Amino acid sequence: MSPHAPDDEALLETARTAPENVDLDAVVALFDAERGHVRNVALRCALFVAVDDPDRVAAISERVIERLEDEFPVARSTAAAVLATIANEHPEAVRPGLPALVDTLDQHPPRTGYRAARALGPVLEAEPAGFVPEADALLDVLADPPTVWAPGPSELAEFPAGKRDSVADCLESRRDEIETDRARARGIREFTAHALVEVTARAPEAVADRLEEFVPALSNEPPLARAATIDAIANVARADPAAAEPTIDAVIDRLEDEAEYVRAHAVRALGFAEATDAVEPLRTVAEEADGEVGELAADTAEWLVDAD
Repeated sequence: MSPHAPDDEALLETARTAPENVDLDAVVALFDAERGHVRNVALRCALFVAVDDPDRVAAISERVIERLEDEFPVARSTAAAVLATIANEHPEAVRPGLPALVDTLDQHPPRTGYRAARALGPVLEAEPAGFVPEADALLDVLADPPTVWAPGPSELAEFPAGKRDSVADCLESRRDEIETDRARARGIREFTAHALVEVTARAPEAVADRLEEFVPALSNEPPLARAATIDAIANVARADPAAAEPTIDAVIDRLEDEAEYVRAHAVRALGFAEATDAVEPLRTVAEEADGEVGELAADTAEWLVDAD
């Protein structure tokens, strides 16, 4: 396992088949190899070991975190995967990488960002206050999340005939990959929104002057991301109702969301925001909705009238 001329296949084969026999000191030495491919091989070895024994890799987590800024993009992605693998059992080992992982969330394609979100999830659960300093970076991701573009039928129709066929063939061959990347992008959006809920619960002032940037995210998929975005707005509104004013129209629109729980979150947020413009839309929800959402909308509309 020389850092100068490693036998890549032998190294990986040992990590795959007998990770307990991998010499991690030798693997870590390869993190500083000149060639990006070699550094990535070393990180892949660490990944196999992490799957087998997270404790061993937690002990070298600082060196893995350094590779989040590797100039070789594939190595950065593998480093994020290693940290995601140990995070559930060792969030404290991943915690020093929090800023670098947040900076990774919006990388394209979204595979690396999704791995970063998986690494950050247990850290968020263990130490949510640690995300407050990253409020602006998280909001940047929420406002401009990674997307996966693929032309639809109407867009394909605008291509010249010859190119249209080749693009359609390419899309067909990459269909599973595109759907996987779209799922990853949804996961990144959901994690980022939940992180901002935790941030605003502790420091609503951290994003209060940027609240209008939450508006585009209110249309994000999946619905859980929309609900969490609304909750972050509600946290700010609870501390300063006036700060939520730029978002009111967009939150009112969510009263017609396809997901009932998103509608419920929107009702609560409008109450915290003291949004008197929402009284009539809330009354409409109260008349049309069944169960708790209708009752909550009616109570909120009545409260807003009394508070006005």
